[in-house]
Amino acid sequence: MTTSPLKALEADLAAATAKLMPDLGLNSTSLRRAAAHIGLTPAESDLICPNGPRDIAAVLWRSHDAAWLAVVEATDMMGMKVREKISFLLTARLDQAAVEESVTHRLFGYLMLPQHLGLLKSLVWDSADMIWRKAGDQALDENHYSKRLIVSGILTTALTTRLAQGKAAQDDQIARNIDAVMAYEKFKAKSGFKPEQTMLDIAAKVGALRFGKAKTEPAQS
Repeated sequence: MTTSPLKALEADLAAATAKLMPDLGLNSTSLRRAAAHIGLTPAESDLICPNGPRDIAAVLWRSHDAAWLAVVEATDMMGMKVREKISFLLTARLDQAAVEESVTHRLFGYLMLPQHLGLLKSLVWDSADMIWRKAGDQALDENHYSKRLIVSGILTTALTTRLAQGKAAQDDQIARNIDAVMAYEKFKAKSGFKPEQTMLDIAAKVGALRFGKAKTEPAQS
């Protein structure tokens, strides 16, 4: 696939910024210095990254996704069970984030700021979606969303653990979380319980009450 000149410059600018992040963090200063280092004017930098460091954060996160994808596509998962696939895919994604751990510390710290949490949620959701797709998931019902929500949570907490306590603690957490998820899925399958549908039913009833359309039981005499 051919990369556009603008995308190539975006990648170059992100890579140059990443080199400065361990010392300077991800901010307008590191971005400005990185742009100057690769010969870009402030106007050119603004054209490439109109949202400043937010754009760099997204590029760096997605570069980890791309590196992870290359590892996954070179791995035969045909003999793996679903839980093994999810464990492998999560661990491989986190390993890519940890290749330059000091950069990822800064990147994750930036994304965890309150004003950037929306971007973090979007990036993590996309990563979780890729994980489930590579695991062979084709669900289009409410499980499509619940599965991605669960893996988003595991990915975020495991990355936090990896950065704070190391790989062994991360692997232990992933194993425990996946055990809990599998137990929950078995419970749902046996009981027919659908939390997503329950929440929709509650929302519908609340909405009906709000607009005066709820059915009411006849008054007791």
